[in-house]
Amino acid sequence: MNKDQSSKPIKRSQGGKFFPALCNVLGTLIILFVIAACVPLTVPRLVGYQIYHVVSGSMEPTIPVGSVIYVRPTEPAGLQPGEIIAFWHGGEPVTHRVLENHQFAGELVTKGDANTVQDFEPVPYDDLIGRVEHHAPIVGAIMEILAGNVGKLYLLALASCGVMFNILAARLRVRAQERLLLAESEYVRGLSLPSVSEITPPTLPKKRSSKKIIRMVLMLSMLLVFSVSAGVVAFVKHQYRVSDALYEATSSRYTQLTAPVNQAPAPIEDTPHILAEQAPIQVDFDALLALNPDIEGWIYCPDTVINYPVLHGETNDTYLHHAYDHSYNYAGSIFSDSNNTPHFTDPSTIIYGHHMNDNSMFATLDLWQHQEYFEDHPVMWLLTPTQDYKVTLFSAYNTSAYSDAYLIFHDYGPDFDQYLKNAQTFSEISSDFELDPSGHYVMLSTCAYVFDDARSVIHGLLQPVSSAGGVPIK
Repeated sequence: MNKDQSSKPIKRSQGGKFFPALCNVLGTLIILFVIAACVPLTVPRLVGYQIYHVVSGSMEPTIPVGSVIYVRPTEPAGLQPGEIIAFWHGGEPVTHRVLENHQFAGELVTKGDANTVQDFEPVPYDDLIGRVEHHAPIVGAIMEILAGNVGKLYLLALASCGVMFNILAARLRVRAQERLLLAESEYVRGLSLPSVSEITPPTLPKKRSSKKIIRMVLMLSMLLVFSVSAGVVAFVKHQYRVSDALYEATSSRYTQLTAPVNQAPAPIEDTPHILAEQAPIQVDFDALLALNPDIEGWIYCPDTVINYPVLHGETNDTYLHHAYDHSYNYAGSIFSDSNNTPHFTDPSTIIYGHHMNDNSMFATLDLWQHQEYFEDHPVMWLLTPTQDYKVTLFSAYNTSAYSDAYLIFHDYGPDFDQYLKNAQTFSEISSDFELDPSGHYVMLSTCAYVFDDARSVIHGLLQPVSSAGGVPIK
């Protein structure tokens, strides 16, 4: 060996430092992001707070829409005017400011900062959730994402990815040290010094250390978690595409616009309660019923994604994750409550649909809580083989899945009258709608991620029109 070459010092590879450092930085940033997303929604619960998502502007500008509020349970008698509280109203948490505390009556007079008048009804002590001690803007958007199963899987996959980057960085450093040790050994052996030529080069340990084994197990575990989470997310996304393609093809195959759309049929004699209107689409119910007799109608709202068959299954699980053609589908179907009498003959029928992340099915129901959107889309259409209905909407709000909004009525009476009045009272929108105590109604329902077990609902009156399946009744 050339003396000049053998005496050259060994240079450390800069790549051996850069890539492990890069993996460490990426992994740490990902883990910090996951922690930052979880901390505002988990740690406060551990210290006794309840967390809710603000979806209305009644407390603006103090608490903007999209904020998360942190509520601490408290004794109602100790609340002072000016404090902000959260309370239950119609199964929905409301955040308003205390104006007066009537301790003898056991009730609180409240008002939203953005409202011009105080709340119509005082808040009974029993309906108090607690005092609002903190709020965090924007966090509500994170809460909405993580409330769904897909959002949780995204976060789990992301956390696994961060851990794997850090484990990979440690492994890269070990490999770099091993390569450096081998290079130094070769360098020493190549020196032409008598006292050094007989030096026995160091050998790398053949057995894996316990740290390496633990690191390998962690790496494989995180890889498994990441793979499963990513696989489930990919499957759900694929199901979204399958569902969209299925229902788009279904709409194209079984429905068509009524031609001409603006031509109203003549009124039917001796039926003054039937509107002289025709549904804006026609539905081939003969073909649909031949495919599945559980199809009892079709719901449609112009200029929106709502354009689906409505089914009535043996149980509410029947079409939870099955399409109208009985095929498995994560998005499921739009279906009426199995406890309701079929064909919308009850005083009120509940119709369910999933809140899908791609805004399909009933994901857009919460938009009707905005006055402008409601005014742009005041009606839907419910078509059936024997009678079509114009659905005049009059109420939209969030409520609990266990609230009285989900009561089933098979007969009219005072309880049903109160049910309708509650629907108007709880509404986030205002309308000049007059209740018909003998009319038939529907309530559309989907998940809402504003508090635990929250639901977005819309109420509408079924007004029969002069068509069936979109075809004029003669």
